[in-house]
Amino acid sequence: MVEARVVRIPLRFANSYLVIGEKTIIVDSGDPGFSRGILQAMEKNEVKKTDISLIFITHGHIDHYGSVFELKREIDAPIAIHRLDAPYFNQGIQAPLYPLNPIASAIKLVGKNLRVKKRYGIKADIEFKEKLELQEFGVQGLIIPTPGHTLGSASLFLPDKRAITGDLIVWQYLFRGKPRPAPFLHDRNKFVKSINILKGRGIKTIYPGHGPSIDTSDIRIKN
Repeated sequence: MVEARVVRIPLRFANSYLVIGEKTIIVDSGDPGFSRGILQAMEKNEVKKTDISLIFITHGHIDHYGSVFELKREIDAPIAIHRLDAPYFNQGIQAPLYPLNPIASAIKLVGKNLRVKKRYGIKADIEFKEKLELQEFGVQGLIIPTPGHTLGSASLFLPDKRAITGDLIVWQYLFRGKPRPAPFLHDRNKFVKSINILKGRGIKTIYPGHGPSIDTSDIRIKN
């Protein structure tokens, strides 16, 4: 199987990704109204709609799944999300926000009641509990639960020491600064265990939910 190519698609504040192997997996979709950016990136990278084998949602926050319902009107591919965050996705609502600082608390006041208004009756096709192997979807890799930011957060691991991790780690100032935990953290103990999964698998580069890629050697997390 060919080595996967990862294409970052900046969608206003959040990222979507194309993981291009023998087939292509879309990871996350940004806020509602940004499906066009993903379709344009597919065209630019010569990815056909029929090449898409899976749409993987890293966690149940609307800035990461909001445009999936629009995409599904264009792309016939199953949607996968961890079972603990699936109820939020299926209802088009926000997974719980647990702020770590006053700014995050202010953001929560706005974000906690957000909803996706047009869902077209679409729900997740795959609600996984443990790892999800990706060979059948044409990509050499697997999806592993990495909770902490939300209880159902998960990451896509590639065999060449790269991973797409949603909001497990973010840039301090969204697009720059130092790598750090997201300003919303549901369970710190689970978060630390998830960071240790990255270390245990020798991950060198992560593709976060916001901003450019992060070198894991720059991550400093206290247990």
